[in-house]
Amino acid sequence: MYRLRPENIGVILVRPAIAGNIGAVARAIKNFGFKHLILVAPQASPTHPEAIARASGADDILREAAIYDDLESAASNFHYLVGTTAKKRYKQTRYFPREIAPLLTAISQQNKIALIFGPERTGLTNTETIHCHTLITIPTAPIHPSLNLSHAVAVVLYELFTQVSQGISWCMPPLASTSQLEQMYEHLMNSLEKIGFVIGGPKGHTYRVLKRLLGKIPLTEADVKIIRGICHQIDWFANQK
Repeated sequence: MYRLRPENIGVILVRPAIAGNIGAVARAIKNFGFKHLILVAPQASPTHPEAIARASGADDILREAAIYDDLESAASNFHYLVGTTAKKRYKQTRYFPREIAPLLTAISQQNKIALIFGPERTGLTNTETIHCHTLITIPTAPIHPSLNLSHAVAVVLYELFTQVSQGISWCMPPLASTSQLEQMYEHLMNSLEKIGFVIGGPKGHTYRVLKRLLGKIPLTEADVKIIRGICHQIDWFANQK
């Protein structure tokens, strides 16, 4: 029986603006047995007095929080990225936290997972959600769907926490890291550009399509090597021409 491994899961807050929310998120992280808080370009310090007060004893989570300038750097060592959104995203499927909890339990056995939450006012941008392997949304009443940042984090972590006691019968093998995947996508885009397949520039339409297509299946390092091997063959053929 495989149970969720909280030590392999991190909560990433992208551009959080309110110190109290950062503290309340730290409290939720500790409430459900998780440890890792990562902040991307925070507008308030995690050691702000309001953050510490709202953490209610989880100030150790705040002190140990990692801070990065951008999401790509913050997520580079993770293997599976889960974005959170209350909005419909173009051709991106959204799951409820309870639906995806067993899959994340399987992945957490040998991989690091990042749960990514956007700023309080706007949420994640479309560009930021493209980097995610999957998206989750919390079911709420349609008349008022928006949740406070710390409440959203608490709901998602609660749904994952239930897997600590329930467990599942299978696990996912080690996956390629986010940085390895980005290098693969860059190589793939460059190779496809040589044969005239790229549409809309290096980060345009083709890039988004490839991310949606290949992101449906968690890729291992061996998978990445095969795809890059195909790219090398395309490069060789294009150079011969």
